[in-house]
Amino acid sequence: MEGDGGGRSSNSAGQDPSWEADPRAEGAASESSLPPLFVAGPPQRAARVELPPESPDPTVLPEITLLDRAVSRGDDPDALAGLPLPPDRLLARQYRVVRPLGYGGMGEVYLALDTKVGGREVAIKILRPENAPQHAANGGREDGAPHPAPGSPEHSLSPEHPLARERQELVELNHDDIIRVFNYGHHPDVGDFLVLQYVDGPTLEEVRARAELHPEEFGDSRFYEFVLAYGVRFLAGLGYLHAPERGKVYGDLKPSNVMHDGSTTKFIDVGSVRRAGAPGLTSADYRAPTVGPRGESTGADDLFSLGETLRHLCGLDDLDQFADLSLLTCLDAPSAESPLSRATRRMTVPQPPEALGLGLFSLARTLRRATRPDRSDRFATAREMDEQLRGVFRELRSLRLRTETFEPSPLFLQSAYALDGGLGTPPPLSRWALGAPEHTAHTAHTADGAAGRDGAVPYTAPEPADAAQQLPVPRPDPDDAHHIELSRLGDDDPAALLQHTAEWRASPEVHLLRCRLTLRTALRPGAQVPPRLDAAAVALVRAEEAIGPGAAPYDWRLAWHRGLLALAAADVRRARVHFDRVYAAIPGEYAPKLALGHCAERLGRWREALTFYEAVRVRNPSLGGAAFGAARARLTLGGPRALGYAVEALDAVAQHSRHRTAARVAAVRVCVDHARGADDLTEVVRRLGRLFYAHGLTDEQARLRMRAEVWEAARALLASGAVSAARLREVAHGADVRLRFPLTERQLRVGLSRFCLGLAQQATRDPTAADTHLAELLLDRAYATRPFGLRHQRGEER
Repeated sequence: MEGDGGGRSSNSAGQDPSWEADPRAEGAASESSLPPLFVAGPPQRAARVELPPESPDPTVLPEITLLDRAVSRGDDPDALAGLPLPPDRLLARQYRVVRPLGYGGMGEVYLALDTKVGGREVAIKILRPENAPQHAANGGREDGAPHPAPGSPEHSLSPEHPLARERQELVELNHDDIIRVFNYGHHPDVGDFLVLQYVDGPTLEEVRARAELHPEEFGDSRFYEFVLAYGVRFLAGLGYLHAPERGKVYGDLKPSNVMHDGSTTKFIDVGSVRRAGAPGLTSADYRAPTVGPRGESTGADDLFSLGETLRHLCGLDDLDQFADLSLLTCLDAPSAESPLSRATRRMTVPQPPEALGLGLFSLARTLRRATRPDRSDRFATAREMDEQLRGVFRELRSLRLRTETFEPSPLFLQSAYALDGGLGTPPPLSRWALGAPEHTAHTAHTADGAAGRDGAVPYTAPEPADAAQQLPVPRPDPDDAHHIELSRLGDDDPAALLQHTAEWRASPEVHLLRCRLTLRTALRPGAQVPPRLDAAAVALVRAEEAIGPGAAPYDWRLAWHRGLLALAAADVRRARVHFDRVYAAIPGEYAPKLALGHCAERLGRWREALTFYEAVRVRNPSLGGAAFGAARARLTLGGPRALGYAVEALDAVAQHSRHRTAARVAAVRVCVDHARGADDLTEVVRRLGRLFYAHGLTDEQARLRMRAEVWEAARALLASGAVSAARLREVAHGADVRLRFPLTERQLRVGLSRFCLGLAQQATRDPTAADTHLAELLLDRAYATRPFGLRHQRGEER
């Protein structure tokens, strides 16, 4: 149903007495005197809530059916006493009053039947002249004269009157999420009125109260995804109003002014819609601090009110707490007194913070940006906020279901690099020249020198300089003068690209490109005269100047590139600060979380690293960088399921991903490092066969190194007694025949000797080998490994 009521009343921002000519208007200007049309909390109207099927669509909502319609409801007679229209009154010879529905800051609301359109149910809103939004500032008409009294002959507005034009514009509004204004009219006894679409459903204030009492009706933590769905739907309506051709604002967005209509939503108080910058009604609890003294609002102020509305639905406490990543430390040892637990104590659907993962942070940070005091700190447009709400929705859904909810990023290009830290490639040649590793439990050490848990095997994150070159790149700004050319550029040869773009007319995106290209050439190994990182910093300063002092402090692209430069200089702590600013600005994006995961890993913050990596990996398993990071963090943290979790993360990299082969290589290497018996060896050999003949490792040199790795592990297990000769034969019989896995210890040594000879040949052809004696060491290893015999053996023994 259409109305102004709710848990909080409408009131103007800085009214003067001319806004309160009617005794009931005084109640509308009060925070608590207006009886709510809907009461938050019990007693509630009976309703049936049907959860929709699981869907990646961020606009899907539950179906809510009221079991007692407002037309049959017995409201408190004292609350509606004094309303002037009795039932059966015919307004403007067309609309027959059925009963009062309520009243609010803008006027009384009645249910009526449209006698000229088949008895259609409509809502009649009586407009108090003192609340005419465009003209309240001067208390009357555009010429400053007071409004004529309702019912006077001169009160009826001509089509040319500004108020008539405003009401005609309301009639012309046509959006699914905004209640329709069918008509406007005038009746001598009551004055002007609007004729609106009649809908009857719970307001968001009712929905919030119901979710707090019965969270299971909304899927428990799934409720937060529905909150984001509300936000996405509301932004569609706000974007429609804010469009340049309309130039309007909603002005008074709050939970009681939005209705859940079946499985859709409606803005129900169109009386607050006005031209941007015009005065009008607002509500104190949801009003932006930048709203004018008489309610003068902009589109950014509507986004603030939306952020406050969504925050109220969630029940989140002070959003400024979520500016500090130290809240994530409670995930190491969750407790009732942890910072995150305190920050979420009043959530609508209480959840253990660790169960929500990073999704809670991302949700809170999105709402925090929407409700910043400075208008420039907020989202600039409804579309910009919509992108971030959709990203957070996908993150929350993925973490809840542990399943992919992927959509290409609107702001970043997907990186071609795996960020695997070498784990996704076969071991280097030096690994055999230095001797066989011990395949027994040993203690790892974190980046800050602390011992790993449960004898975890250490794996190294990419070097900061490598990460600076391999993290995702922002998409070119569509409004940049060189957007088309930038969108077509490759990045194979940064030095050549620097030459190619040298004559381009300067623009912010060109300077940012040159910053990245100069950074990459400065870090390029073997460069004769590499540019200094200072040159990349100069390019970034020029980008900042081109963006301008008004916009540069709020442009996350500058913070992203400052983070890259800090990584290139190996200043990980400073890089973390810059990437955290990016995360605060665009909380729905995966790229800053990937960067923060890397920084946390390099700083030894393993639980924090895992939290970031998991938020990215589960949402988009094709991103190998997140899978490798999650695997490293899981293994370093240790625990009885650490290996299983790590391998599961690597296996989840999709078959169509460019990083699938690297992930399968990493899974084999991790399983080799953790092999402790015959069953483990069986799994390793099975995975090796799949890697060669199903998962894309076709390079013969890489295959040789992986064979040598697995054969070496088998020999170590056999020598230690962890695998018997009989079990070795069982493993060989179960292996893919194309692997030619050895049946005996002698065959193992023959195979390893042959592999070392092949590795020595690779060393002679490797121009990057640091040790000039590497081939000789590998030859010595081959001869030492080959079994002693009294006669020449032709070929490999089977």
